[in-house]
Order: sequence, then C-alpha cells, then structure tokens
Amino acid sequence: MAILNAVILPAKVLKGGRHKIRISVAHNGETRYIVTDITIDSSKEFKNGAIVKRPDAAYLNTKLRGILQRYQSTVDELAYVNGLTCPELVYQIKNAGNYKHRTINSIYEEYMANAHIKPGTAGGYMCIWRAMSGYLGERMLAEHITHGTVLGLEKRLRDRGLSASTTRNYLVFLMVLLNYAKRCGYVQFRVDPFAGYELPKKEVRQAWLTVEEIKRIRDIESSKPNIRKCRDIFMLSYYLGGINIIDLIALNFNELGATLRYVRQKTEDRPKLNKWVEFAIPEEAKVIINRYKGVDGYINVTQFQKETKLHHFFTFNMPKIAELAGIKKRLIYYSARKSFSQHAFDLGVGTSIIDFILGHRVDKGDTALYSYISVTPQMATDAVRRVLDNLK
Repeated sequence: MAILNAVILPAKVLKGGRHKIRISVAHNGETRYIVTDITIDSSKEFKNGAIVKRPDAAYLNTKLRGILQRYQSTVDELAYVNGLTCPELVYQIKNAGNYKHRTINSIYEEYMANAHIKPGTAGGYMCIWRAMSGYLGERMLAEHITHGTVLGLEKRLRDRGLSASTTRNYLVFLMVLLNYAKRCGYVQFRVDPFAGYELPKKEVRQAWLTVEEIKRIRDIESSKPNIRKCRDIFMLSYYLGGINIIDLIALNFNELGATLRYVRQKTEDRPKLNKWVEFAIPEEAKVIINRYKGVDGYINVTQFQKETKLHHFFTFNMPKIAELAGIKKRLIYYSARKSFSQHAFDLGVGTSIIDFILGHRVDKGDTALYSYISVTPQMATDAVRRVLDNLK
C-alpha cells in the first residue's frame, strides 16, 4: 500500500535556507519524492505536513491538499498498484495529469522517441508528419480529431496530387498515433475517428519487365558513366535474386566470398522460418561486383551512401535507361526484384524457393509442413541459375 505525505528534505535546502515542498511516496519498502511548485522561506514554516507562520499559509495548504488528493486519486485508480515498484508508481503519479488534453503533435513526438523504429522508417514518418501537421496544426488536441478531420485530411492529400497508396500511408500513420494515444490512456473517443472509414485502396506496383526487356537493359550502350553504373547495379540486383539496394550496399563482398548470405533488413526483427538469404553468387554478378567493389569490400553506388542520395541516383537515371532500352512502362530499381520473381515463377520455380531467395517472411500458418521441410541454399542456387540462363 502506498503512503503519501507532504515533506521537506533538509539535505535539499535551497539558497537562503528556502525549501521546496515535496510529496513523499512510500511503497514496497522504498521511498521516492515528487517536487511540487510550493516553496517556503525556512524549515520553521513547515510543521507536521502543513505550512505555518505565513500570511498565505491557508492558501498554500489548500493547494498542497489538492495536490495530495489528486495524487492519491491516481494511486486509488491503479488496480495493479501492488505490482509496481516505487519508481514505477511515481512515474504513474507524475504523468497522470498528462493523460488528458494532449496535442497530436506531442503524441507524435513521444511515439517517435519511445517506439522501436528503424532509421529509414523514422525518416519516412517525419516526412509524413510534416505533411499532416500542415493540415492538423501542431496545437490540435488528439481528442478533437473526428471522422470529419480524417475525411478533410484525405481530401487535402488528394488535392496535392498524392497517389492512393501514398494517401493511405499517411492516414495509416495517423491511425497508428491515435491507437498509441488510446493504449496509453491519453485520449478516449465516444466515436472513433476511423469508425466506418475505408482507407484508400493500395495500388499494386506492376513494375515487372519481360525477359526481352531485361535483355535490352543489359545490352544498352552509353558513354555516360552514371547510366552504365545505374544499369549495372540494376542488373546486379536481378542477378542476386532481386536484392534491395539497402541490403546490397550493406554487404561486404570481401568477407562473403563465393556465397551470398544476408538477413534482409526489412524483416530482420520479425520472426520467420527463413531468416537467411543464401545461395552461390553467379558469375554474371561477380563481374559487376568486381567492377564497383571498393577496397573495403562494399559496393560504391554514390559518394555518400545515404538512402536519399541513392533514391535520387536511381530516380534520375532509371528513366534514361528505359528510354535507351525502348521501354515504355515506368522503370524503377524495384523492377529488378519484381522481374526476377515473376521470371522464376514463369519457369516453374516453387513459391517457397522464390520466397527464400527474396528473403520474404514465411510463417507456418495453418500447416505443419514447414516443421518438416525447408528450402536449402543449393535449391536457391539452382533456381537463380535457371532464371539467369533464361536470359541467354
């Protein structure tokens, strides 16, 4: 049982002999203190938990009792108080006053500070928030977000020319923030803002190319170094089973030797059966690796291997490659991954092997089959070889 009292601490005396009134919290054999904003001029002005010998003593005592009552009410409302340590209880008491009237901006900042988010994802969330806060405003309270707010935000995003998929991502992030606020007890909605709302449909990127189009990209001629480099890195992704650029630049090929083995960064923290992507590096890939590999063993795409720089490099050069290869559809770096998986499927490669090569998350689901069998690196090596031989 927690015991709360108003106290002063002689060891914490301020300059001039003044003291801050503190609330002592005794719980589970420990005592912690919460500092109030009430200050007295000397220890003689405090006796038996009350302020004395001051003209404003009555006012300050009323204020102090209000603080004690508020803190005690917080303790009484905690059904699991006996399971908390004293520091945990103090944290609950100190933050109870923040559980109402929180701005959506403060909830965003708290979520970004506390949630386990990868740097690349965090950067995307920051961009999303900048766009949303222009409409919501930094002072909007979370409790004031309504169904109409959601509809208005969607209209604002669409009026800016954003695609349905991008608009969906923005609205999903707002949903994430509100769900976080609800779980923390910061806000309660009589009618949930997203109740009855249907998110924009996610667009499926049909970015895969035919075998003939891949050949034309492979065989283009250009005098411009960046065009050739972009083409080569694109083909390297295809040769290595559609590897993502973020995974490619993280590989040390001096250490790998003849075998590609890595954990896909996008799914490294998610439980899955196929953790590692592993197969023999084909000869076609070794030629490109040796061309762009630095002395440190890493592939050098741009001078600064940052995600934004890489994005700009491919965004600028891929359309030029498409023009040189006579490809009318939209060409992006991701097309290598899409195309490899489609070509493997067309050749009859099993979907479990394709998942293994792509580094997809594979769950047992409702079948026990994967408790008995698994895809091997040799099976993946043979599948990659079949796809690359199809280009000859």
